[in-house]
Amino acid sequence: MEKKISDRIGQSRCMDWAVLYMRLFAGAMMLFHNIGKIQNYNEIIASYPTVLNINPAVVFVVVSVAEVLLAVLVIMGLWVRQAAFLMALGVLLTFVWGGLGAGEPEFVWLGIYVFLIVSGSGFYGFDTALAAAGGKKRPIEQ
Repeated sequence: MEKKISDRIGQSRCMDWAVLYMRLFAGAMMLFHNIGKIQNYNEIIASYPTVLNINPAVVFVVVSVAEVLLAVLVIMGLWVRQAAFLMALGVLLTFVWGGLGAGEPEFVWLGIYVFLIVSGSGFYGFDTALAAAGGKKRPIEQ
């Protein structure tokens, strides 16, 4: 039997709330992760690789700033797919340097970022507001 349009919109809004939760959760957890890294700077700096003969301290700062900025973009719902893709790429690079035994948390983060790449920002994000201001209409999911 054919579903009514209002039922489909209601289901879509439930998914948008789920995407909003995942965005806020992932962004907040990444911010807390970076606070912990900054607090344990002396212990963590030794584990950072030397990339292209760049000092590990510089690599640490660049990675931390990038993670914070990308986490803020995810929380705001602005360029979520691109930000999540860059974060997933960072997790994959962690596997390259640390091997697949890098740990379970990396697999969890990779799963979260793949979810955000697929879902985008959802209805409750700045991407949707910017699209609405530009005259684009959000398509109804089928």
